Amino acid sequence: MLAATAALSGSASADTVQSFHTSLDPASVRESVRYLVDNYRVNEQEALRRLELQTDGLKLDELLRRDRGAEYGGLWLDQDKGQLVVAMTKPAAAEPYLKAMPDRSGVRTQQVQHSLRQLTAAKDRVAAKVGAGPEAVYLPSVSESENRVVLWERDWVAQEKAAVRAAAAEANTAQAAASAESGMVVSRVLKNPNALSTPNVDLGFCHPLYCTNYGPMRGGLRLDMKRDDGTWGGCTSAFNLRSTGGGFPGKGWVLTAGHCMRTKTNNTPTQHNGNEVVQQHGIEKSSYPYDYAALPYVNDAASTKWLEGQTGRNRVLKYCRNGGMDSNGDTPCGQQATSVDEYITGARKLADIKAGYVVCASGTASSAVNYPDSVDSGAGAGYLVGTRCGRVLSTDVGINTDLCARPGDSGGPLFSQADHAALGILIGNQQSRSGPCQAGELNNYAPIETITTDLSERIASQGSKFAVITTPNG
Repeated sequence: MLAATAALSGSASADTVQSFHTSLDPASVRESVRYLVDNYRVNEQEALRRLELQTDGLKLDELLRRDRGAEYGGLWLDQDKGQLVVAMTKPAAAEPYLKAMPDRSGVRTQQVQHSLRQLTAAKDRVAAKVGAGPEAVYLPSVSESENRVVLWERDWVAQEKAAVRAAAAEANTAQAAASAESGMVVSRVLKNPNALSTPNVDLGFCHPLYCTNYGPMRGGLRLDMKRDDGTWGGCTSAFNLRSTGGGFPGKGWVLTAGHCMRTKTNNTPTQHNGNEVVQQHGIEKSSYPYDYAALPYVNDAASTKWLEGQTGRNRVLKYCRNGGMDSNGDTPCGQQATSVDEYITGARKLADIKAGYVVCASGTASSAVNYPDSVDSGAGAGYLVGTRCGRVLSTDVGINTDLCARPGDSGGPLFSQADHAALGILIGNQQSRSGPCQAGELNNYAPIETITTDLSERIASQGSKFAVITTPNG
């Protein structure tokens, strides 16, 4: 679908930069086009131009990092003006590259004080001083649009560390109290009653809530988890992962949000559409942006049915639906509800994801009012499952977007239709809203780079590495 018209090799001087334009098939980016048409009041041709400018920006970023690192300060998309903004300490240094772009008028330069190389080095120095990592209170990041490094404080991490110490003290107190009763008090674990699971619904195609026997596990499908009180809650699958080498050679995993498993200790397998698919726990953390769970399949039979016995293991489900209070305001469907697979051909680093880029996400948040045959995830009546598109507002240690999401969408995939890349997974929002989408939505995604890097580091002693499945057969 992507037709790059020139190679990216070779350093550039004044008049030697070849064109690096990428043409997009309008059908492959339909939902992204509709987002721009509806939200920025542009026609489809202009929307497609902006998406092609977005893909060209990825290549421009690569070239300027490589050839003009001493002057290059980063870039972002200004959707209000439909322009790509390139930050440079010396704007003239970018001009040969901008002249090579067919849409030169859609690009402007902005002079800044620091290069991206200088900012990144400063970020790394700060990270070393504060001990940045999954357990750290402070995490630094580069803000390209501000031309500075921001040191983010995760105050909840400090609170959690204090709470762990308090919980340990409470447990010791309880044990001492029981021991003091001269054998009259014993401790036992209460057995959790079995709750009724959802029925195996078949709508005749792969639906986000009901996709049994319609190909492989993919991003955008419902995962139902059993709570310790016997009730069920829902989250969303993100991407299929593959570990290679060491202790987990060639093993398939399902990625979702780590907080979906927090406080669950009953070890009941996680389900989709009433079928046991993956284990309740795997390799997981739950402190943003390190909020993820890589879940192994319950057994070899499930692994074969949902992944290894399938082809095209590198997809997410796009589902569009008409009707209802929250139907097609931001992702129109056309004539009828349908589902289509978006094949994922790569994964982007956080530094590649720029403010203003158009992105899409799929989720399964729902209410029993709208889907009586499925677990109510707490989304509120009128919010329907499916795919929504929006834009990146900013990046820090995560990806901040104006996409709409509700409880049950957690863990769902964030991806780019323009280059078919995995970007991140949904962690949460800033408004605690319920029901249909409203103006001013703000949701936060953990970067896929952060997740796969941390997973690989956690099992490095066993010689394994994690990556998103991106080859045709995985």
